[in-house]
Amino acid sequence: MNVDNNKKVEQLLQVQLMTQIFKNAFGDSDSFSLIMESLTKAFGDDNGNMNLSKLALGEDDLSKLGYGAGERLNSIYKDLKSDIKSNNLSIDEAVAKASRKYGVDTNLIMAVIKQESDFNPKSTSGAGAMGLMQLMPGTASELGVSDPYNIGENVDGGTKYLKSLLNMYAGNKQLALAAYNAGPGTLQNRGVSDVSGVSRLPYETRDYVNKVMKYYAGK
Repeated sequence: MNVDNNKKVEQLLQVQLMTQIFKNAFGDSDSFSLIMESLTKAFGDDNGNMNLSKLALGEDDLSKLGYGAGERLNSIYKDLKSDIKSNNLSIDEAVAKASRKYGVDTNLIMAVIKQESDFNPKSTSGAGAMGLMQLMPGTASELGVSDPYNIGENVDGGTKYLKSLLNMYAGNKQLALAAYNAGPGTLQNRGVSDVSGVSRLPYETRDYVNKVMKYYAGK
């Protein structure tokens, strides 16, 4: 076997290894498909083949990743999310635009997106919530979002809704996030008017608020 063939075999094995690593980390999900699509686009050659040398990962790095490298792979995915486009608008661009328009911290918007959809614009929940910020059909309609899977529309609508909740609760992030998850009516029915009252909300909402605030704090 000549040197060129050896190189091709080595590259094929690397691609297979990387595919298996991502598949173990994300499973057969839309996130896995989006990652592989973005990797191929970002690191492919003129023939559409992946050139892993562009990833700056050597053989030692690949061997160290192993199958339990979820955190490292999540970091790689975070770096790739800006390559996921919808009508030429990336997630980063959409968030920056919505942040300027509604005056909401970009880090807070990103934290909500992370928890709601893990940066997957095609995400759909069992309850029917759609897109990056998981808008329910009725909410999307009220916000003027005609295509919830469009990155720009979804982030604009979700941020507009988040801003309205921040205004409703005098800028209190925890209460706004609780209302984003459970609905303002749930907070009202349970007499939740300050942060201490969040403990009276369902576990799902309390867990949601805690996770988003941790993402927001960069933890």
